[in-house]
Amino acid sequence: MNTRDYLEAKSFDGYKFFGAHKKDRGYIFRLLAPNASEAYIIGDFNDWEKQAMRKYSTGVFSITIDQAKIGDSYQYILVNGNKEIKKIDPFAKSINYVEKSSVICDDSYKFKIKKTKTEVKNILQVFLGSLFKDKTKSTDEIFKSIIDHCKENNYDCLSLMPVNEYQNYKSMGYAPMNLFSYSNRYGDIISFKRFVDLAHKNKIKILLELDIGEFDPDSMGLINFDGSNIYNYDYDDILYNYYGSVNFGLSNDLARSYIQSAVDYYLKEYKIDGIYFPAIENVIYWQGDKNRGINKDSFDFLSKLNTHIKESKALSLAGFSGEYDHDIDFDMVFDNKTKACVNMLKDEPIKRDYYKNFIIDLINKATSKNLLGFSFVDSFLNEASFAMKMYSDDKKLEQLKSLFTFLYTIKSPKMLFMGDDSGDLRTFSVYNEFEFKNYERNIVDFNTYYKDISDLFINERSLSDKGSEVSLLDIEGFSLYAYKRSFKNENLLVVINFTDIDYKIESPYDLEEIINTEDLKYKGSGNINGSLSKGESVNIMPFGSAIFRIK
Repeated sequence: MNTRDYLEAKSFDGYKFFGAHKKDRGYIFRLLAPNASEAYIIGDFNDWEKQAMRKYSTGVFSITIDQAKIGDSYQYILVNGNKEIKKIDPFAKSINYVEKSSVICDDSYKFKIKKTKTEVKNILQVFLGSLFKDKTKSTDEIFKSIIDHCKENNYDCLSLMPVNEYQNYKSMGYAPMNLFSYSNRYGDIISFKRFVDLAHKNKIKILLELDIGEFDPDSMGLINFDGSNIYNYDYDDILYNYYGSVNFGLSNDLARSYIQSAVDYYLKEYKIDGIYFPAIENVIYWQGDKNRGINKDSFDFLSKLNTHIKESKALSLAGFSGEYDHDIDFDMVFDNKTKACVNMLKDEPIKRDYYKNFIIDLINKATSKNLLGFSFVDSFLNEASFAMKMYSDDKKLEQLKSLFTFLYTIKSPKMLFMGDDSGDLRTFSVYNEFEFKNYERNIVDFNTYYKDISDLFINERSLSDKGSEVSLLDIEGFSLYAYKRSFKNENLLVVINFTDIDYKIESPYDLEEIINTEDLKYKGSGNINGSLSKGESVNIMPFGSAIFRIK
């Protein structure tokens, strides 16, 4: 690493230099603290007695300790004026969040499987914290259960919520203690790298969420690091965000090099397939508030990050609260476009035609850059699971089937949060253990439908190919939609009924029914269509939907 480049925000490889690095004997520790006059290291290797580190003109401190070994905890003590400050290593790959110390860890792993350059179509969002509450399974067994679920449910990509170490369990890994530490709640780094290898062996891509908008406000963390503001802004009105976390100072060169290095670290050292930047509005706007204006420094910074990610042959994705309309070149953006679908299905059927223009826009305007679906927010917001948000007491899963028919037949890649593919009626909580296939009541039949509709999406080019086309049909009906999906000479007809009224419409084509939510194998009424000739009636039951192959 070139230190001058790092100081000028030109570096993406700070992790190769800073932090604890193995020597023939012991470890060398390097720390950047340009505003500290002195720096000391204390840890298990020196009985927590201060050892002075050597300072260089660049603001780098270093020391080699022969006795340092894997498993040792340590902290830095920085001196600024008459004040001593204890700090966790910003580049520590492991942190003991209880003792607030850095930990030397073993991260040596030789990957066996090369990444495959395939298109992402169907993403499962996973919070590892709930899965790792199951203490009856080993780390490898838990990771394998995720891969098995992906294969069985036609996911070709996993988006893992932040794996960085964090203190507040409710934060789910957002507002991390630093950007390089792997959370010890989820096993160890080697187990995780083995999991990445297993995913790639099964042709499943891995995305990691990296929260570059905020960090933990703990005084031993990144805030006011060397007595000055290396990582955060100087001004009180933008120091903390509305949630009490500290905003990364994205106009600061050292903060930029730090984040750039974290992005490169996960791409190179973990062999992941892409970075997902959550809540990107907190980076684009001051305090995440559109009314406060665009933070131009961070806007430019995101473009720089995206360029590097693409040059690394990886994917760059973002989550955005609201409807994204910026021109930063992410591969995909997950925004609030589909939130209105949930609001519609929470409403009484008689009111759902109010959403007609919105639904038509989704059908006509969704593209391969719109990552559509439903995230963890939809599974716990208002203390109701995603399935529970559907209107009525006894027709929730019927409506959810048609919602998924709609989602998986409009043009876009998809994302769902774990549990939603089974129509789980239990509200998600970070404190509850989660297990795949832990079905209740008739949810197993819902999952059967999900497997079939997602399989259809993955394998039908007219539904999932970037070159596919969509044509909305003009039909009469209250909250009834019909549209044609096409790829070359392959054509499908989709009919969706979001109301509690049954419909008969005249078929404009000769049709062969592929899937119907009313099929008996999904615990439906059995009222399906089969083969139809042009001019015959297509029957769509209340809250029902069907897909036909056009002959």
